Amino acid sequence: MDPIMEEDQGWAMYNPFTFVFQLLANYGWYLLGATGASVYLIHKLKPKYESWKQAREDAEYHKDPDKSLSRMEAIQRARERQQQMLEAASLRALEQQKEREEKKRQEALERLEKYGSKSGDRLGSVDEDYLPLSGGASTSSYRPPKRSACSRGGCGR
Repeated sequence: MDPIMEEDQGWAMYNPFTFVFQLLANYGWYLLGATGASVYLIHKLKPKYESWKQAREDAEYHKDPDKSLSRMEAIQRARERQQQMLEAASLRALEQQKEREEKKRQEALERLEKYGSKSGDRLGSVDEDYLPLSGGASTSSYRPPKRSACSRGGCGR
């Protein structure tokens, strides 16, 4: 054999990139098929494994009722703890909402004091000349659109 060729092959075995690329080139389809088969098998066997595990756990609890009772008590304690956390969070939210409303009310009072009560006179006062339903000269009256014979399908027939 040629000594240059032997040196090239030795170098290719030590270079990780070349080694990986050669491995993929030679066995890529096998690796792809093995990966697909693994995914398929895991997908098919996982529900069976979960049901087997659940059945084994249930059998264990049926053998030892104290274990089942302690599990139910632990679940109940966790639920109570979650309920207490929810109540505390809702109380905090309610207090924050009250603080926001109080702050908003204080800002409104400050604006009222700053600008005085003159700005609100028109809103709440009764003016004798103002009649909203009388239809003044500046408003236009409503006129319904004219009816045409086409709306009942009489135009094109």
